[in-house]
Amino acid sequence: MTAKDLLYKILDYNYLWSSPARKNSKPAKIRLSQIEILLEAFGLTKKYVNPLVQIKYSITGNKEKLNRAQQLNNLTNLEYVLHGEFLYDREKDANKELSDKVLLKMATLYSHLVEHINARPVDIGWLFNDLLNFRQEFYKITIANDGMLEGFSSGLYYSFYLKGQIKEAIKDNLLEIDETLWQILDPYKRDLSEEEINYPKINLDSIDLEWQVENY
Repeated sequence: MTAKDLLYKILDYNYLWSSPARKNSKPAKIRLSQIEILLEAFGLTKKYVNPLVQIKYSITGNKEKLNRAQQLNNLTNLEYVLHGEFLYDREKDANKELSDKVLLKMATLYSHLVEHINARPVDIGWLFNDLLNFRQEFYKITIANDGMLEGFSSGLYYSFYLKGQIKEAIKDNLLEIDETLWQILDPYKRDLSEEEINYPKINLDSIDLEWQVENY
């Protein structure tokens, strides 16, 4: 398994299973446990926080600022990743390959600003947060129709067909975004076996169907 698998699991969990109505369901808890295993496997949990990193966090509507220990204490491991906090705890040049790629592309697109671009650092954190939010929105658009349908409506299924064509076209153009997010999560793009990380073999389709039958 790779950090791209982790990305897709996070997108799925955030869209369908993190809401107050679902987060305590069996499918949600299993998915979150899978995410936790992958976070640990790729060194993306708070266990890897660098205590030497000092940051002050402003709180909306509050004049007081939190130090990093206070801020991280309020976050789950998943939130630690979603907020891009893991990037502060990495070696400075961990994402150098991606940073060089960004600088090269920006220099091509904005040739009149090359000197200015090269004089400023590439903010991988901004890249990650903006791109992840964008990707989450498109996950909502491209996900297959869920829920249980009674009977068969030709009109409705023709609508599904037309929307499906657009969804597939969008998915075909998300590859570079997914590759970039994968590279940020794991610059080494490791591929770990399920046995190596004790990843549970679970039939989620069966569990999801059981939950749907009970709740629809």
